[in-house]
Amino acid sequence: MNNELIKPITVSASICDAEGKMSIPGVFDCFMDLAAEHAAELGVGFSDMKSRGCYWIAVRTRVRLYRRPGMGERVSAETWPGKTGLAKSDRFYRLTSGNELLAEGRTEWAAQDLTSGAIRRTDSYGWPDIDTKPERVCSEPFTRFKQLEDGETFNYTVNSMDIDTGRHMNNVAYIRMLLSTFSTSELSAMNIYEVEVSYRRACFEGDRLLIRRALLPGATQFDVIRSDGECAVQSLIRCGA
Repeated sequence: MNNELIKPITVSASICDAEGKMSIPGVFDCFMDLAAEHAAELGVGFSDMKSRGCYWIAVRTRVRLYRRPGMGERVSAETWPGKTGLAKSDRFYRLTSGNELLAEGRTEWAAQDLTSGAIRRTDSYGWPDIDTKPERVCSEPFTRFKQLEDGETFNYTVNSMDIDTGRHMNNVAYIRMLLSTFSTSELSAMNIYEVEVSYRRACFEGDRLLIRRALLPGATQFDVIRSDGECAVQSLIRCGA
């Protein structure tokens, strides 16, 4: 078994934004697709996990952007899992063009039981015995979020296009939702270089969400609140000059 997956990809029109560059959700989609493909090679893909009564969920993620490649550009994409923990583990990602680093990321993943919704122990679903690469990227501690008390607010209703195979809102759908609170001109001027997300509670089709957005020094924080008052997601979008 290969402990990493490296493959060339072409930046397609379907994942580009108004500037003709790979969109930020497109980068997240690319990394998610790489993870799914590599997991299947390792025997812990979607079908394998479903047969064991569980599926993968993202717990926390950070993606750092250096240059978003343009439409039609050929780049190299890679992913590799980190050392497994008792119940959670990291997976790392990288996009490059020759020797140029374009983007990198880290996601903390876990397996959730299909019946109980509980997080499963790593040894309960047959993670393969492979030598993991020691290399880590975006390895600094994830942000310890404080909930926003005020800020600009938006409303959003989870729809059928947001739902994934776990029957809840897909982790990248949250990124699209949050970025959609900005105009194209605002996004162009922001120079977003990092997106960090903490997934706290699942959202489902038809859920009505309150998005709270507040400007912080060098960043924008989002809190996504369900109608029951539970915080579903918190995110920091960091911007530079």
